[in-house]
Amino acid sequence: MTDFYAPLRSEIQARRRGRPLLLFLDYDGTLVEIASRPELARPTPELLSLLGRLAARGDLKVMVVSGRPLRDLQELLPVSGLDFLGSHGGEAYISGRLHPLRGTAADDQELSRWRNRLVARLQPFQGWWLEDKPLGFALHYRQVPANHLAVVLAVLRRWQEQLRQEGRFQLLAGKKVAEILPHGVSKGAAIQEILLLPGFLKFFPIYLGDDITDESAFQILQGQGQTIKVGRPDAETAASHFLPDPKAVRHFLALLAAPPEDF
Repeated sequence: MTDFYAPLRSEIQARRRGRPLLLFLDYDGTLVEIASRPELARPTPELLSLLGRLAARGDLKVMVVSGRPLRDLQELLPVSGLDFLGSHGGEAYISGRLHPLRGTAADDQELSRWRNRLVARLQPFQGWWLEDKPLGFALHYRQVPANHLAVVLAVLRRWQEQLRQEGRFQLLAGKKVAEILPHGVSKGAAIQEILLLPGFLKFFPIYLGDDITDESAFQILQGQGQTIKVGRPDAETAASHFLPDPKAVRHFLALLAAPPEDF
């Protein structure tokens, strides 16, 4: 059986040089398994307890990073001491209060116009649905029938090209989801800003994520932190290490939650 943890432990111990750890943890596909709909991907009591033990350690901080709205993350993970980045880095809750981030304003009227255009084009198809979010909206197409998927993706590509030409918004692709957001919003941009805050300057960052939207964070942290892709080791990624699935992630976090002398 492959030991995914020993190389990670050795490298983190060597590189942190006594610094406290800053854990950036993606939610869907990293802390919990991907579900058919977001509301079904809920944490177990064991995961909440594990995050509580991590947050209680004096030598590390924990920040959950997700495309989900901030309010949803806080409802899912009512754990004292956690920090949050919601909406792909567009919303932040740090050290017990909301923290404004640069470049996160959205034009609601313009978003509504793009939303209506997409709905009109997808009307003939089934299995898709839109999720409205604080800074934009997401198209979920995990349940589109296989015989319609190619056509739906072609519609989405044409719509995205028009979006790109106008230049006011971006479309972030994920696992059977595409999300429209203001330009400049990304997990990597938010993390770059957070690492420059006085309270985080001396921390060694570790980022765990499974999706395309996590790649911006992997790229930002190259050379200055530990990056871990959750999924197949043959996937193209800017991360430096792999863990196979959320179960392995939770085991790794349990090792970090042990007494300091054990890690």
